[in-house]
Amino acid sequence: MAGRGGVRGFILAAGRGVRLGPLGKLVPKPLWPLGGTPLIRFALHKLKRAGVREVGINLHHGAEAIRAAVGERPLGLEARYFFEPEILGTAGGLKNAEGFLRETGAPFFVLNADAPCGADLEEALARHERGGFLATLILRPSPDAARYGLLAGDEAGRLRRFLRAEAPGAPDGRVTEGMFTGLSVLSPALLDHIPAGRPCGISEEIYPPLLESGAPFGAVLSSAYWADLGTPARYLEAQGDLLSGRFVPEFPWPEEDHVLAAGPGGGWDGGRVEPPALISTGARLERGSAAGPFSVLMRDATLQAEARASGSVLFPGARVAPGARLDACIVGPGAVADPPGGRARRSVFLAGAAEPVPIED
Repeated sequence: MAGRGGVRGFILAAGRGVRLGPLGKLVPKPLWPLGGTPLIRFALHKLKRAGVREVGINLHHGAEAIRAAVGERPLGLEARYFFEPEILGTAGGLKNAEGFLRETGAPFFVLNADAPCGADLEEALARHERGGFLATLILRPSPDAARYGLLAGDEAGRLRRFLRAEAPGAPDGRVTEGMFTGLSVLSPALLDHIPAGRPCGISEEIYPPLLESGAPFGAVLSSAYWADLGTPARYLEAQGDLLSGRFVPEFPWPEEDHVLAAGPGGGWDGGRVEPPALISTGARLERGSAAGPFSVLMRDATLQAEARASGSVLFPGARVAPGARLDACIVGPGAVADPPGGRARRSVFLAGAAEPVPIED
């Protein structure tokens, strides 16, 4: 099925990243590095793997930085950008790109830029076309389903419930509850139901009334890995999943100049690496320092003499002061982590900030 003509992708990348706190304002969420790779590249790789050749990307916060990082032909895909002076929401962003999404007449994939997921897009597309659905949502079982919003599908692959909205009629067989992964396959006809020229949320205004009216919606349940990286705490959790092998990317990883240290620990530069850890070849470990376990040091990051970072992420150019101890911390681009008392846990360090920002659960 890969390479089928006309099937395009759309990546939602216009969010402000408010839950990420001050570092989210500094670094747009689609560019936050997971294992040294910007989050949006996970979505791009996934679309390429599914045979997509053209992708639309909506932009708002950090638009110039995202466009410069992604480029015009990321991974050989043709990228089209849709800037939103005012954030239009998940549905409004699609309506703003209506010409692009309707052009081929084929269904299209929609992905969030910040939620890596291993679900099979090609399987979802096949189910979507067989069912003649207006939209097919990829769900996953999760104990957090009630927290994120309960959805449910029946054994025939029909979506039966979306939050408080329920489809009319009786389900076909057993109903399975899940949560929405943010991955979907949409038919161009769905765009008919989205108002133009104003912000509009697809979960708030579009899906519930359509489902209740009997519009054909599909549901695909996937047990593949999924991560919400919307907060610093969840961002660190996903880093741990990646380094431990609980999350295996669908493309050759690590990328660029990063090296995954596994097995027994060993020397690195003047310091020591305690696996698992991901270290850029451009990072520096000074005398007596130690990185890991579960730490990521990106290009030009430095652990100064006797410093130690475990379960932490050092953005490009970040530095940990001599003798400092970090546990589950994030050090932003160009920032210096020099915590009071020489120790910090679950904190974000920002360049120019007097105090670190606590990471909430």
